[in-house]
Amino acid sequence: MTTVKETKAKCIPCESLDPSSLLPIEQAQEQMSSLNLWEATIGQDRIAKISRKFTAKNFQSAMDALNDIGKIAERENHHPDLHLTSYREVEIVIYTHSVGGVTENDFILAKMLDDEIKVVYSPKWLRENPDAKPTSKC
Repeated sequence: MTTVKETKAKCIPCESLDPSSLLPIEQAQEQMSSLNLWEATIGQDRIAKISRKFTAKNFQSAMDALNDIGKIAERENHHPDLHLTSYREVEIVIYTHSVGGVTENDFILAKMLDDEIKVVYSPKWLRENPDAKPTSKC
C-alpha cells in the first residue's frame, strides 16, 4: 500500500495562468536537474511536457500509486495524464493543459509526486533505477 503526505508547495490556480506562464527552455532545463526520474518531452501534439515512467511490483502496486497520484491531483486541482500498460507499467505525463505547455505548476506537481507517493517498485526496475526511493515492501 502506498502512503500520501502533503508537501508545502502548492499549485497556483490554472485559470490565473496565460501563455506568458510557459517556462523558457533554459528555466525548464534548470528545473529538470532536480527531478532525477523525470524527462522533458515534446508530444506528438508538439506540446512540451515532463514525464516519468516506472514498473510497479504488481498490478495492485500500480493501482495504489495511480490512486494516490489522483488524490494529489485533486487536492492541487492539477491533473496529469496517467497511463497503465502491461498491468504494471506506469507513465505520468504532466503539462499545464490550459496554456499548452510546461509551467512552474508542473514542476511543483512532479516534486509533490516524488516526495509524497511511495511506490512499491519492481525489484528489477529499482535495481536499474538507483535514483528511485525504495520502499520497505520491494
